Amino acid sequence: MLNQGRWANAVLYLVEHGGERWVVKDFAARPWLVRATIGRLFVAREHDALHRLQGIAGVPRDPFRLDAYAVAYRYVAGNTLTRSTLDGRYGEFFSDLERLVQQIHSIGLVHLDSRNSRNILVTDDARPVLIDFQSHLGTRRMPRALRRWFEEYDMAGVYKHWARRSPDTIDAARLEHLQAMNRWRRFWILRGYLGVRKSRPLE
Repeated sequence: MLNQGRWANAVLYLVEHGGERWVVKDFAARPWLVRATIGRLFVAREHDALHRLQGIAGVPRDPFRLDAYAVAYRYVAGNTLTRSTLDGRYGEFFSDLERLVQQIHSIGLVHLDSRNSRNILVTDDARPVLIDFQSHLGTRRMPRALRRWFEEYDMAGVYKHWARRSPDTIDAARLEHLQAMNRWRRFWILRGYLGVRKSRPLE
């Protein structure tokens, strides 16, 4: 078990099968009402986003549905940004993360939870991987101005971590972007998760 989650979160497992490792996000252990409503919805959304983003390096590979309540994808070796130290490579790492988010936007998706550092993995070779797409939005049918706003809000999550972890490598334009989007934070209805903090992974 990687993360037990709270009452409305999936349980996260690491599964080895046939010599290969997979992550499984599973709502089966949750109360029936959660499992049958947001559980089914979040699993479908996660699978849909990962499927659309296949081919982009920095997104978990080979997603598939186990059933209505669980989705699986290939395990990524590494650690969360929360627990990682990059030994002076922060500028390069966050530049790579910025390009990854731009690629995701080019497909017509916004992640919307990149501010949570546990949704950013640092691989063993210091490359970024973005996980947990259950809060994503599709942007292709949005008016251009609204799509741009969501993309700018999404990118501000990258700049938040960049400014905190490597303030000497982030430029003034990115800081201005972050400050401008931070002014919208008090209006953002998706802050947190159902009004509570997400649980931390098991040690």
